Amino acid sequence: MSHELDPKVGRWYRRLDDEQLFKVISIDEDEGLVEIKTFDGDVEELDSTEWVELDLEAAETPEDYVDPDEKSDDDEDEEKADEEDDRPSRGRGARDDWDEDDDDDLDDDDDDDNDDEDYDSDR
Repeated sequence: MSHELDPKVGRWYRRLDDEQLFKVISIDEDEGLVEIKTFDGDVEELDSTEWVELDLEAAETPEDYVDPDEKSDDDEDEEKADEEDDRPSRGRGARDDWDEDDDDDLDDDDDDDNDDEDYDSDR
């Protein structure tokens, strides 16, 4: 039996012969192919002739359906938090406001170089 339902990506359909629910996940108009994903997660490819011959009706997204390939907003928030946790720690006392005026404090370190020479001469 043919129908007048055109495939639309993201829309759910029900096969009337076996009550199988599926969602259209892609359409290749050049090749005349419709890729579908069943409620169980199986992916199939139908050509346009097969599509027209299906006995279909439009269906609502099943309430208990969770697509493992789709990310929810909560998943994206968790990923961002994980990425922030993976950043290297700057450690205690790290400074974000470093400026060149603070280089004057480094001049005191020049005396440390002489300490090495004293150490060598004590041997």
